[in-house]
Amino acid sequence: MAYALRENGVDKAQAIELQQLLNKVGGLLTTDGAIGPATVQAIHDAYALAGLPVSDQASDELIAWLRQQPDPSPVLPTEGVVFIAQQEVSSRAYYDKFEASPCWPGGASGITIGVGYDLHFQADFETCWAPQLDAATAAALRPWIGKQGSQEGADTLKPYKIPFFAAWKAFTATTLPAEVKATEGAYGDITTLPPLCRAALVSLVYNRGPSLGPDPSRTEMHTILTLIQAGKLDEVPAQFLSMQRLWPATSGLHQRRAAEAALWQKGLQSADAPAPAMA
Repeated sequence: MAYALRENGVDKAQAIELQQLLNKVGGLLTTDGAIGPATVQAIHDAYALAGLPVSDQASDELIAWLRQQPDPSPVLPTEGVVFIAQQEVSSRAYYDKFEASPCWPGGASGITIGVGYDLHFQADFETCWAPQLDAATAAALRPWIGKQGSQEGADTLKPYKIPFFAAWKAFTATTLPAEVKATEGAYGDITTLPPLCRAALVSLVYNRGPSLGPDPSRTEMHTILTLIQAGKLDEVPAQFLSMQRLWPATSGLHQRRAAEAALWQKGLQSADAPAPAMA
């Protein structure tokens, strides 16, 4: 049965399922069952990716295609992958308006492209990005590899645009697997953790890097390792919140730590939930 994309055109359970399916292919949707412009954009994008005629309804054919698509990560749940991407670029609409051009977040960061890819600190540009970009864009970015960025540098790069689905492909195919590997290098086998807890931890490492110290600013990150090793997973959210001391209350990173703490807690609750009864 096709899912109509109009107000009251589909029940909430169907809308949530549709949003979850769209997120597999880069929808970046909050799965709240509310059909709005972001979901409409995602459904149009999915039709284009599937090579099907675009419609304002999610047809049976499109739903079947979406169900056949692989999850974006073999380690993290799709909800967790979308969480990390949203922390980096907020939404598809925000990306297109503010993040499609290379930018400089400030401080020691380099010129940043796509879904939070920092040319200063991430070293696989040629394999991760060059195949996704036109030659002129790749050539303009190469001088910034391994270098701290600047606003002046970002301004010179504004004419260059990174299409969202090039960013999504680089993120899911190369950058995210590398960050999962970095997280496991610091914290061990994260597949022993509940799935959403894995995503919260990878989000932290994606943002701050895998170092656990001895810098005092890394105290909580090291404490998280100790708690995981001791099986005290319920004490970990407090460490995410303790890290908020490092940024002003108005900072996006202050808010990101709170979101990661909440995601970790949700992961624990999901792991504790009883399995559905068999029919």
